Amino acid sequence: MVTLTAQILVGSPYPDNDGINPTHYLFLCEDGRPAWILVEQNIFQEEQSSFSKITWLPTIENILEDAFLMVAIHILKNREIIKMARDFNIRVDAKRVDFYSNLNDVQRNTLYRKCREISDFPKIIISVFRGSTIENRLSVLERYKIDFEVCQPIYPQLYSSWKNETGTEKDLSILI
Repeated sequence: MVTLTAQILVGSPYPDNDGINPTHYLFLCEDGRPAWILVEQNIFQEEQSSFSKITWLPTIENILEDAFLMVAIHILKNREIIKMARDFNIRVDAKRVDFYSNLNDVQRNTLYRKCREISDFPKIIISVFRGSTIENRLSVLERYKIDFEVCQPIYPQLYSSWKNETGTEKDLSILI
């Protein structure tokens, strides 16, 4: 069974109400080995492209920065970063990339630094679900020139099969 623990909407900001016009989605799957899955889907566009999903197996320690590299390579198509990745023998056109196997620490850090220099990064909205690996790695956002919003659960009501009961962690009336 696949478990999604985070998602990122990538797109352009909407000027009137701080919303987003998403063009791509990244989903973080965390069953055993984490994987970022990138799909192109603009729900406001009549015709959809034939963009297929791309899967990257990220590093645990830089899981969020690996997602930003995906954005830089596959959405922004940043020529400098693509050239650097190719110089490091990464097949940027591959549908699956393993960051531990394909890059060493020096190469990854070089790509991260270059990615942080991008000034035309699209807006991102990150939804972090409970238990996600990226929960404790959100401070990396401060290193990037990105318009972003982070969404985390504020009122979970969840069923526990272990306890055979549904529980809540907060009183909903304080949120209204």
